[in-house]
Amino acid sequence: MKRLFSLLIISSAVLFMSGCGGGPMIVIPSYTAPKEAAKLSKIETKDEFISDGAYLAVWLNPSVEGTQNVNSKLKLMLIDSVKAKLTETNFITIDPLGAEEGVSLSMKVVNYDYSNVDSKVGLYLEVSFILSRGSDEFLVKNYSDRKNRQSKDISKLPTENELASEAVSKVVRYFISDISPLKTNQLREFKPLPGELMHVTEYAQRKNYKGAIKLMENYKGQKDLSYHYDLAILYEAEASVNEDLKLLKHAQLNYEKAMEMGGFSDELVVSAKARFDNFYELLAKTKTQDKANQALRNDRDAMGGSSDKEYK
Repeated sequence: MKRLFSLLIISSAVLFMSGCGGGPMIVIPSYTAPKEAAKLSKIETKDEFISDGAYLAVWLNPSVEGTQNVNSKLKLMLIDSVKAKLTETNFITIDPLGAEEGVSLSMKVVNYDYSNVDSKVGLYLEVSFILSRGSDEFLVKNYSDRKNRQSKDISKLPTENELASEAVSKVVRYFISDISPLKTNQLREFKPLPGELMHVTEYAQRKNYKGAIKLMENYKGQKDLSYHYDLAILYEAEASVNEDLKLLKHAQLNYEKAMEMGGFSDELVVSAKARFDNFYELLAKTKTQDKANQALRNDRDAMGGSSDKEYK
């Protein structure tokens, strides 16, 4: 597990260069590394009666402090948003039962202000997130968001609940991005290809990655740096959609071939490969951790524990 945390810390420090060639681009799913990766060892739990390995789990405290005099739905919004964001990857799982020796996540609404004056509405939200094991509060962070809207037609203004929901989503995402890989999107830029492959980028931009890969694989011409780089992007795109590690291996091989053909001195290739390596590493680690966490979920299911029951 120590290696996992060190790798995530390295990944979170990677700086990426943007493409500058002006070629066709596609948007593909990716992952961001947790910013507080060094704190993950504090969440790690070992229980020989549940699993031989270690799992990452938190008990979500249903008592959200500071919600008595604010939006009545804010407590449920915060809890539901945390649950949704954590289960995007299951890198950290939710323990519906909790235990004295386990890790708990508590939330406190530090500031909440809603205004509705004439043709303007505004909302400010600040929430404190506290991770603790017993009396040790090892991570305490505050996040805030402000929303302002105005319209001459007041019927088009969002409601307080709608603004609150947007703000909650933002602050929760800030917090989860500190402790867990999060799904995101990234751009990949293609290099020019010969006329016989002119339809490749068109297929890719319509998300027909399989068709584009088939065109590339059937090509009988020269397979140079641009060919292997573009094929790597296509394999990465198809693999990212399905989170398929086998397809990512094909992408990796083609990125490496592109690098061998001079890509190490090409800013676009170097940047794309750095992003790919980061994503490949994060996806592999996330899937491995999810399997370890599954042992806890199986144990809680056997005990009749349910996070849905816990928060009703």
